[in-house]
Amino acid sequence: MSKRLYTSIETTSRQAHGNPNHTVCVAFNLWPSSRLGAGMAEALPLPLLLIAVATTAVAAYCAPATPAAAAALRTSSYSHFFAFGDSLTDTGNFIHYSTAPGPVAHSPYGETFFHRPTGRWSDGRLIVDFIVERLGYPRWSPYLDGKSKEDFQHGANFAVASGTALSRRFFERKHLDVDQITPYSLAVQMRWFKQVLSMLLAASTDDDLDRREMMSSSLFLVEIGGNDYIHPLFQNRTLDWVKPLVPLVIASIGSALEALIQLGAKTVYVPGVFPLGCSPRHLFLFHGVSSAGDYDPATGCLRWLNDLTALHNSLLRAKLAQLRRDYPGVSLVYVDYYGKIMDAVASPARYGFGERTVLDACCAGGGPYNGNFTVHCSEPGAVQCSDPSVYVSWDGLHFTEAMYKIMARDLFDRLVETVGTKLVLQTAQ
Repeated sequence: MSKRLYTSIETTSRQAHGNPNHTVCVAFNLWPSSRLGAGMAEALPLPLLLIAVATTAVAAYCAPATPAAAAALRTSSYSHFFAFGDSLTDTGNFIHYSTAPGPVAHSPYGETFFHRPTGRWSDGRLIVDFIVERLGYPRWSPYLDGKSKEDFQHGANFAVASGTALSRRFFERKHLDVDQITPYSLAVQMRWFKQVLSMLLAASTDDDLDRREMMSSSLFLVEIGGNDYIHPLFQNRTLDWVKPLVPLVIASIGSALEALIQLGAKTVYVPGVFPLGCSPRHLFLFHGVSSAGDYDPATGCLRWLNDLTALHNSLLRAKLAQLRRDYPGVSLVYVDYYGKIMDAVASPARYGFGERTVLDACCAGGGPYNGNFTVHCSEPGAVQCSDPSVYVSWDGLHFTEAMYKIMARDLFDRLVETVGTKLVLQTAQ
């Protein structure tokens, strides 16, 4: 069994040349647990990465200083990162299974960072890309792009665009047209994960012990639920039809989280749903049937649709609170996508977004909010902005790299508040 590794941390700050922001540099002195007294080892509240190591080592990591980062007194590196979800997280699964992947397979998708389409529903990187960069992984594959154990040596991304927490069969029984709903729901993604887990543990001599070590040193993200409401709304279902789905969606997410915990997961990010009432595509859809009272005067977003989202997020938080009580050794981190996007919409200049276009899509089919979804970004007739970095929304439903970067930063800060972790020591390759 590998030895636990603990750190002593020293922090210094220096003024960055030409930059008013400070940089925090953290030096980590690493010892095997055998060199620590039992009392000191027990006093450390968060186990760090399990690594077999025989000698003292020193490493350093520098990151932009924030009050939270400066106050963080411990760090953790994750051996694997596993993500579940939909198009906010999908880095290529959709285009690998779909025979007609549509706009995401064509320019200008991917133009900002990758300079080519990659299967990401954005102009550039997603939140998971920023996480992977922070973790320092040289490769992190979409599940459907992986073929061997080596492809998953740092984990895998199981998210699929149009993915739902509830099954496709559920919506079929509800008489929805399921042509636009992927068969790869959260339950299917969980089955994929178990297949990868078995592959990674194939050479194990003690499956249970090695599985629990791997799970406890891995980071998980479960981001899903928005499409369970979006699909019915785009098929003209009413709020009264959609609202009863919320407890069912939360129950499905809760079941997946509990399954991960029972397999040994210790750190799970769980984002809420973003404010659907601020989405250009929804604003366009309900533009002709909404009255002035339907809109929030402070933001211009649709109140009733944001209320639906807020209900989902409230019940999700309650579910996480219940799971924390049931599994006190597990860090379940709620990530507030809703709050960060609402803040950007209410105060766009603070984040570098355009005041007059904050509710508009950068690239879509024109019309009010540039939210016409009958013409998709990358199709003839689409209206594209010249600078995605000043837009919150990329294509009317998904976000720009600029917005995802802000959300990723908020995710790291949220982890500081909940787990006490900010700076990630990169794993030696």
